[in-house]
Amino acid sequence: MTKKLPFKEIFNEDNPVYYQFIDNKSKKTVIFIHGLFSSSSIFRHFLQFIKYNIILVELRGIVYSKCDKPYLKNYAEDIRLILENEKIDKNVILIGYSMGCSIANEFAEKHSEMVDKVIMLAPINRTFKEIGRFNFIRSLKDTFGKHFFKRWRDYLRIEKNWPFYKLFSLFNFKLLKDVFKKLDFTCKCKIIILNGKESFLYFNKKDHHLGQPNIHYQEIEDLDHFLFLTKKRIEDISKLLIAHLNGT
Repeated sequence: MTKKLPFKEIFNEDNPVYYQFIDNKSKKTVIFIHGLFSSSSIFRHFLQFIKYNIILVELRGIVYSKCDKPYLKNYAEDIRLILENEKIDKNVILIGYSMGCSIANEFAEKHSEMVDKVIMLAPINRTFKEIGRFNFIRSLKDTFGKHFFKRWRDYLRIEKNWPFYKLFSLFNFKLLKDVFKKLDFTCKCKIIILNGKESFLYFNKKDHHLGQPNIHYQEIEDLDHFLFLTKKRIEDISKLLIAHLNGT
């Protein structure tokens, strides 16, 4: 579906920002924000289930354009400019995945009057100081699995816009440091969907945040962080998304 949609372009200072807009003639708009090791194409499986307007953001500096200042506040400003370009100022639902959760949270805090709710898929819940270098490397291995590089190669074969050298340019430690610096979530958060396993980097059943009344916690069985999706996983996540998008 997304391949047939033209990319729109806006500029945040000198940085081009690309996105796709699906106009379903709705009063609500869902914005999908992908993570560091992915693109907006990972959300294509869910588009048929959503009846609201849809915006698919391509984070600059990852696939389609360069980014001189890859910080959360700048990515949040990209989203504001996209909404301004589409003349949308309310009833926004943010769906973030991994690093995209941090961007969604940043935007929701700064522009709460525009946001209806935030849905997070595997948000990061640790600081670099808490993790430590050794645990960080070990946690990445546990998160992505021992077959990560093989699966990444297979993914690249499907995504024509992803030459293999892109993999090495994605280790943007300035942005990672920014992501791991802030853990407090906005009151707009309505759901957190976690990996099936309790990875050290991400939310799990032991986290104190889960005591907050506005947060709903749900695990997806056997869901790896990189979001390689089977038919069953797509169905499971879609059911949860639909339920929470509709406010149930």
